[in-house]
Amino acid sequence: MSQPAPRKERRSWRRRLRDFVVFQVLHADDPPHRLALGVALAMFVTFTPTVGIQMLLVVCFAWLFGANKAVGLPIVWISNPATMLPIFYGCYWLGRCALGGEPVDAAWWEALRHPPVGFGAAMGFYWAQFWHIAGPLWLGSLIVATGLAVPTYYAVYFAVCRYRMQKWGALTRPTAAARTRHSKSRIRSSLAAAQHDAA
Repeated sequence: MSQPAPRKERRSWRRRLRDFVVFQVLHADDPPHRLALGVALAMFVTFTPTVGIQMLLVVCFAWLFGANKAVGLPIVWISNPATMLPIFYGCYWLGRCALGGEPVDAAWWEALRHPPVGFGAAMGFYWAQFWHIAGPLWLGSLIVATGLAVPTYYAVYFAVCRYRMQKWGALTRPTAAARTRHSKSRIRSSLAAAQHDAA
């Protein structure tokens, strides 16, 4: 009896994702370059250790580089409390391999489990612990972020171009009058083809 609920949740999640892609990306009133750049910048920010200010950074970078500000915001949700550890540990590992040196030991991990009491003391403790891993973490994050952002730009750009050329015959959304003319033209073509087949 509990089986239909998860299936319904999955369906609604897929529908929301599809609606976002179709209406916020493919049908947005922006050229493909601005949309692709907005998604790529968000992908870059997602894999940097800037959790807490990632959405602000996406908006700032989008404004700075002239990208679409809205399409990238949901991308930063990839790095959330459930995914931060695997994402940033992988980035740290890659950066440490590039820089060399020894990884943090078990004592470092154990110390994280027992921070000092008090907000100020705890924040100072975590800040000091972060600096032990900051170099490799940032280097690895920048490598991963760049390695994902560049192909993301081209994938989104060509996907938007292909979809729009097939759907509208143009790279930008046509006006209402142009859409009406296009629909009438398609109807006339279909009628002419049907008459030709009938003859």
